[in-house]
Amino acid sequence: MASVTFRQIRYFVAVAETGKISTAASMVGISPSAVTEAIGELAAVSGIKLFERHPRGLTLTYEGHRLLAHCRNILSAVESAGYAMTGPINDISGRIQLAVTITISGYFLAPLLARFHQRFPAIEVSIQEVKRSGIEAGLVSGKYELGLMLVSNLSEHANLVSHTLVRSMRRLWLPPKHPLVDAEIITLEDVARQPYIQLLIDDAESSTHSYWSAHRLEPNIVVRTESVEAVRGLIASRNGVTILSDMMYRPWSLEGDRIEVREVAADIPTLNAGIAWPRAKALSLAAETFVEFCRIECESGRIGGRRQMPIERG
Repeated sequence: MASVTFRQIRYFVAVAETGKISTAASMVGISPSAVTEAIGELAAVSGIKLFERHPRGLTLTYEGHRLLAHCRNILSAVESAGYAMTGPINDISGRIQLAVTITISGYFLAPLLARFHQRFPAIEVSIQEVKRSGIEAGLVSGKYELGLMLVSNLSEHANLVSHTLVRSMRRLWLPPKHPLVDAEIITLEDVARQPYIQLLIDDAESSTHSYWSAHRLEPNIVVRTESVEAVRGLIASRNGVTILSDMMYRPWSLEGDRIEVREVAADIPTLNAGIAWPRAKALSLAAETFVEFCRIECESGRIGGRRQMPIERG
């Protein structure tokens, strides 16, 4: 792997996250042929097959998925080096009481904090995982200064300010060779005829109920669970399907079995993750710094997972 280049790694990550050569080329600002060439070079140097081709684009192989994690670490390390060369260590200091929900802590808190601590080492972040309702109450009472959470179902709108960081598409998860995998169009009616695995964390069931009810349909729920890994395992072993966000999607179960994902032709709302704080109290400099850092990181696409929708600033 001595001859692997940073260019190949950057283009590989772009293709892995978009699933299409043309979209990846647009993301990195280069021609599709140059991206294709770089991916071919990387596959030749590594000696492994990185992608499977299908009519809708490209999906990672098992080996490609393992390589992706290392490549993301390389990109992060290079960017950290860039931070180090921009000037002296930032002297902003302070302490932030941050509350997070389980979905946020599981899917993008760790890389976000790692980058923040590299950039602002003098700011201490104290973190507590709390349910959404508990975070809202804690923000209003002053127990927490900031909350990273799903903001699409906030109830304390009058007392809280929120900023959406990630809008993640909800799509159908299903096992390989499932009858719906090769369907040209998948409707919610099609999904209603399948056994359904219902995730329970972070108000997932109430969110599911709201958009199914809007279509006057009900999922055929056969399992309810708070474990995303259980959902993956049950789907991979052909016990049912589910609709969840791309932020949570991984193509393999813990047992190493494949999980496919397809879009559903229905008006399904995105999962919106964001940051919230009390409307009545001014943020400290440390908290303002954290909010701005989160916004920049997520808008740049460095944090938040694959195939997220861009956030438009108003």
